[in-house]
Amino acid sequence: MLLPATFNSRINRQESRTGSLPGILLYLLVSLLVSFLSSCGNNSVQTPPPVGDFSLSLSAAEIDTTLGSTSPSIVLSVTTHDGFTGSVTVTVSGLPSGATTQPPTPFSINAGANQSLSISIPASAKIGVYSVKAAASYASLAHSQTFSLAVNPGITPTISTADDGSLFVLQTQTASDTVRVGLSQSWGGAIIEVSLNGVDYVNNDDPGRQIQTSLWDANASYSPLWGYNPIESGDHFYQGSPVLASTLLADSLYTKTQPIQWAPENFGGGPGSPVLGDAYIEKWISIVPGFNRVFKVHYKITHFGTDLHADAFQEAPVMYVNPNVPDFFYYGGAAPWTNGTLSQHTMSFDCCDMLATPENWGAYVDNTQTGIAVYTPQQFPNSKGFNAWSTLQFTPMCPYTWEPGGVLEFDTFVLVGKVDEMRAAIYALHSQQTTPSTLPPMGSPDEPASGDVVSGTVLVDGWAWALPGMANVQVFVDGSVVGTANYGINRPDLPVAFPGAPADVGYQYDLDTTAFPNGSHDIVVKATDNNNHVATFATIHVTISN
Repeated sequence: MLLPATFNSRINRQESRTGSLPGILLYLLVSLLVSFLSSCGNNSVQTPPPVGDFSLSLSAAEIDTTLGSTSPSIVLSVTTHDGFTGSVTVTVSGLPSGATTQPPTPFSINAGANQSLSISIPASAKIGVYSVKAAASYASLAHSQTFSLAVNPGITPTISTADDGSLFVLQTQTASDTVRVGLSQSWGGAIIEVSLNGVDYVNNDDPGRQIQTSLWDANASYSPLWGYNPIESGDHFYQGSPVLASTLLADSLYTKTQPIQWAPENFGGGPGSPVLGDAYIEKWISIVPGFNRVFKVHYKITHFGTDLHADAFQEAPVMYVNPNVPDFFYYGGAAPWTNGTLSQHTMSFDCCDMLATPENWGAYVDNTQTGIAVYTPQQFPNSKGFNAWSTLQFTPMCPYTWEPGGVLEFDTFVLVGKVDEMRAAIYALHSQQTTPSTLPPMGSPDEPASGDVVSGTVLVDGWAWALPGMANVQVFVDGSVVGTANYGINRPDLPVAFPGAPADVGYQYDLDTTAFPNGSHDIVVKATDNNNHVATFATIHVTISN
């Protein structure tokens, strides 16, 4: 601020009469007055320098919504650290074109407070999964979090069912789409058709294909003779498993099947003499509300046998597709459910390629990235597949032990369409999952090997991996528990065999064989997870010779 010239001349005259010191004091007072008046003329608000820090957190990693609607709310929370007291500014980016937020972005959140955020999606937006970023800042401090926003069509199709004498059919119809699921009445009610506008993706070359379930046993041998393997569709002589019951409602299908052994000749049967397995396979198929291209398949598999079939990877389910969808897509990264970049894989001609699939789905598509996907929420985060020239295969990793009277229930979802649209639907389905996996641990004993002659103290070791964490691993000899193994041993070979698997899943137990008489004995390891699911691993037959 400039002083008038008359004021400056008055100061000069005062200095000449009173001496330099008073003049200097007067000059300083005037300077302070000038500085004060200058600051009063500045209307900008200055953000004080930050004290401490803050962090930003979200109430969910993903939300889903539909075209022309408002999403569920996600809560943003600002947590203070070391005395931080500011009000942070939050900017939201990465939204679909035309989408808006409530409150409008940017907005403020006070230290220690929460703010609910919802997103309105226009009907013109593109279906898919969006990685939305919430960036919070205060002065020089900045923190951000991302979440996935799945945008789906929200379509209500016309649903119908039909029995054409060979198939049970469930169909959805919209102005642009006809989507069908067909179950073979002669092959155990297995899913032999999943089609979009007349293009069928499911392979049906023989009863071992289709989308179906089958049972396996780690105690069985599959070479040179094929062991325990009841198949939902039928056996390798093209004999179909019987459909014991079926129900067609207006919007769903139900079948109950008794699967037959894939190789009946190894169980006293053969051509014209199929061998029934010791299980019932029931399934209910329906349309997921709001999705005309997504089918929910609820399976219930009941083992009514009195014997035990040890923990093994079950086909629960397996999917075989036609060569018209040769390209396999999945998410194989380390940050599932964050809309990370998809992986593409070419299946080899040898069984099997083991892949990390932490989002629990895989899709076969054509060169327009249109095809079919299977999403099994409860599976372990690995899957396998191969290319058999006339068909390609995909199997989620689902271990199970068939105890006497054991029952396995689970959901899987079959989807068709563009891969990004199928992924958006899977994200929506994942956000609705509240039931923990019903699968027990997976694992295997390594030492001793069946047939070994042992003496003294013998090491019983192997590995066991549980999705909810392991409660204990126990060792049994001839049906009686003898001790609890040490668990958490480093097994660097596991992440190699199963990409993405943890390494600290080994177990070890020192078994004193002198406590048992010489002769033949059976060693069995049972692993119990934190949800009280029990896996019984393959029996080890040894001879004790002390």
